[in-house]
Amino acid sequence: MSAMRQNVPTIEPQRLGAPLVLQNVHKRFVQGGRVSHVLRGADLQVGASEIVALVGESGSGKSTLARTIMRLYTPDEGSLMFDGRDVTTARGRDLREYRQRVQMVFQDPFASLNPTHSVRTILKRSLPPRLQSLRDKERDDLFRDALEKVGLTPPDNFLQQFPHELSGGQRQRVALARSLAGRPDLVLADEPVSMLDVSLRLGVLNLMLSLNEQYGIGYLYITHDLASARYVGARIAVMYAGDIVEEGPADTIVEEAKHPYTQLLIQAAPDPDRRGVDDLDSAVFTGEPPNLSMEIQGCPFQFRCPHVMDKCRKEVPMKRPVGDGQLVKCHLYA
Repeated sequence: MSAMRQNVPTIEPQRLGAPLVLQNVHKRFVQGGRVSHVLRGADLQVGASEIVALVGESGSGKSTLARTIMRLYTPDEGSLMFDGRDVTTARGRDLREYRQRVQMVFQDPFASLNPTHSVRTILKRSLPPRLQSLRDKERDDLFRDALEKVGLTPPDNFLQQFPHELSGGQRQRVALARSLAGRPDLVLADEPVSMLDVSLRLGVLNLMLSLNEQYGIGYLYITHDLASARYVGARIAVMYAGDIVEEGPADTIVEEAKHPYTQLLIQAAPDPDRRGVDDLDSAVFTGEPPNLSMEIQGCPFQFRCPHVMDKCRKEVPMKRPVGDGQLVKCHLYA
């Protein structure tokens, strides 16, 4: 870095990560008198500077969970703790401070960037209040630092450009740079590579890993792809019908899946090297996920599970330890 930029604040997290804890989170939406139960008692933890991959099929509630963590939605029930503070109903200054430390990267990098703003303006609007008073030269140096960190070099080539002038991969890197400018402890990445060409996806995932290693930024990486979840996440949490049904170390979840739904996800992505789920060939999964307007009694996976029992139709399973760091919500392991 040049001598002229030595006194400019660099893009570093305020502290080395912070833990996130969700307990029994419910979220319902009402439209036209119809109630949709999108989150049904979800529990989730993301440790300080940890990468957790949240996996599940479309409609399972992953994006709603992320938006609830971001406090774009307020939980109807349950609690949201961040760095030891209850932010479930935070308002005003407390909410603004929380959102400075927790940033979000959305799935569509074009829709999430204002098409009428240049990259410079996009980054400027993301700055926390204490940095808004920087002089233009200092701010530009700060923006250059952010763009360099996400691999957009030379940064001066990008500051004046608009989103439509960038490729999909470059737009997503701008979205990551925008989140970095807020000096986050945690980034919620909602399927950040699903809109990108296959050739660009690995680069963005490696960028996330690099930022985690260098700056201690934690991630909740949301995806429907179990392979990328295993590549990125230290832990995997599996979501179904608005609840976390299994979680644990990434390799353990993929190789020794316990919940029938996790096994279904693995079965849907054949891997000749997979171990620990050889009995899947004889399992028959039928049916569809429950309708969001349904009041479910018992386990939400009962309608598709080949191992369903009477107990599954009457009681919601509790989360139980089934191995080293592995937890599962299933009556098979009661």
